[in-house]
Amino acid sequence: MSYAIFSMLFYCASILLIAPSLAQGQTARSNKTLVLLTALAGIALHYLSLLYWEDTTPNGTSMTLLEISSLLSLVISILATIPLCLKVRTISFLLPIAYGFAIINLAMAEFIPSQMVQLHQHVFAHIVLSMVAYSVCFIAMLYSIQIAWLDNNLKQKKIMPSPAVPPLMLVERHFFRVLLSGEILLTITLISGSFYLAQAFEPSNVHKAVFSFLAWIVFGVLLFGHWKWHWRGKRMIIFTISGIILLTIAYFGSKIM
Repeated sequence: MSYAIFSMLFYCASILLIAPSLAQGQTARSNKTLVLLTALAGIALHYLSLLYWEDTTPNGTSMTLLEISSLLSLVISILATIPLCLKVRTISFLLPIAYGFAIINLAMAEFIPSQMVQLHQHVFAHIVLSMVAYSVCFIAMLYSIQIAWLDNNLKQKKIMPSPAVPPLMLVERHFFRVLLSGEILLTITLISGSFYLAQAFEPSNVHKAVFSFLAWIVFGVLLFGHWKWHWRGKRMIIFTISGIILLTIAYFGSKIM
């Protein structure tokens, strides 16, 4: 069995440890150490699976499109697990989604053939920054989904306020902090990417720049609207999901089409 298979098993174990506590509205303190250990094991094996798949050449690293998607899911899993170590209350609801996303990407990269992509060494820093920016914005999108879920269930009284359920205002505050961090990282990514675009003017690079810039505008409008007019609710969710769709098209659209 490969590293990817074992990684998926550990991710599944983490989800199975988290999900019952969330479903019952109870705290998961007794399982927290075990959740963290299984998650870290899944992340470590996920990383080893990428090392096993990658093909290093003098010009850079060659990976398939699905392997790059798996790499993105690894970054998302790492960024989602760090707050768990810091006892951030709002992150537990996001972990099953983040780890589930990693499982799906690992399975596709392991069993489905895909187009090969060359990651050049001279833009390695820009690629890493792009992946981190995307991952942070993706986590912000997960927060927006959590806000919608909490808001709907609290209004319909399907769940009651309890120590296990993070306050809606706290989740919103964390959401906007994460989104602001993603916007800052995306700004730096666009600036660093403009230098690369000037050196390698290709249609695929223009496509990435345009859609990344559109996503940057969408996120920026949402942040400004929240600061100026206190936007929240459905408008916040629509803007966040629209932004991540544009960013996904920027990163993967030219490779798929």
